Amino acid sequence: MLAGGCRLVDDDEKELKLPAHIKEIFLVSLVSEHYPALAFQASQSLKFQTTDVIQAPFVMDVFLLDTLTEMLATPLRLLSYVKLRVTVTDKLMTGHELTVLAYHLKQNLWLDEKHQLVMLDDSIAQDLDTAMMVRRDNQPGDDTPVGILTKMRGTRYESVITEIENRADPATLELGFHLLSMDEDSCKNVHRLLEAITRKAQLDGKRHDVTLASSKLPVGVCFHCNPAPSPEAVDVLETHCAKRKYLGHAAQWFGVSVGADGQVQFGVTLDFPWEPSKELDQLTADMKPASQVRDVLPQYLKEARRIKVGRNDPCPCGSGLKHKKCCLK
Repeated sequence: MLAGGCRLVDDDEKELKLPAHIKEIFLVSLVSEHYPALAFQASQSLKFQTTDVIQAPFVMDVFLLDTLTEMLATPLRLLSYVKLRVTVTDKLMTGHELTVLAYHLKQNLWLDEKHQLVMLDDSIAQDLDTAMMVRRDNQPGDDTPVGILTKMRGTRYESVITEIENRADPATLELGFHLLSMDEDSCKNVHRLLEAITRKAQLDGKRHDVTLASSKLPVGVCFHCNPAPSPEAVDVLETHCAKRKYLGHAAQWFGVSVGADGQVQFGVTLDFPWEPSKELDQLTADMKPASQVRDVLPQYLKEARRIKVGRNDPCPCGSGLKHKKCCLK
């Protein structure tokens, strides 16, 4: 693929053109039998070399692939899981890959950095086993395990994810991967801040923005809410992201513009190593560092509460419930 010596065709025999620059390649090694030990042995016996582009192989059996595509039904969610799983290959011990998937469905495959090795017990997969029985055998129960697919339903966070999935725009796809790698608290913070700036924009008709920066990763996101987007809005957002990226010494920075209704308008992705720049030094000389969410969130929520929330609107607290069934009580 990297040397240009292969052809890709779809089901209609139509040739698919590869991009000029391939950022990542993920190898999937598929075992045709449903024996967990066999897939484990295959992963241990493989000899491979990785590069900055070619990632370590992901070994699975056909039944795991079937369950993966059942539970993570969109390309963005499926590829996001593959990216996360390959990243923690050397950090996880488990008896079966279904257990890892079940853990991911519970809490986004989030592993605390203070632990060098994590062992997952097979009991973690009970909810996933139950959900698959509901789906395949018409058994009573929930067809989706409680976790990342259920807790953010009806929130601004999920709305942005859905918009990114539907648009398949390269400028926002990387943002989608980043959002899907967040822990639960960060996902709720995205919803709360988006809820606040969209409601403020609805109230005063002005543009509002907020920046989310990670203290652990060299990455950040700028959210702009533009009630009336203009042709210059893309340049404004890109310039703002460039200055934030430079000030934070980050390797990657995202920007997304939404309307007052929360619909994604366009996105910006800046993905290149940080380098010193005299021009950016001058542009960011009077720019304050991005505030921590814990510092700005209370003020945003306070301002959002001043704006009337309908009984059937999503609750501003980020619970995913309607306002009348949550904080209105």
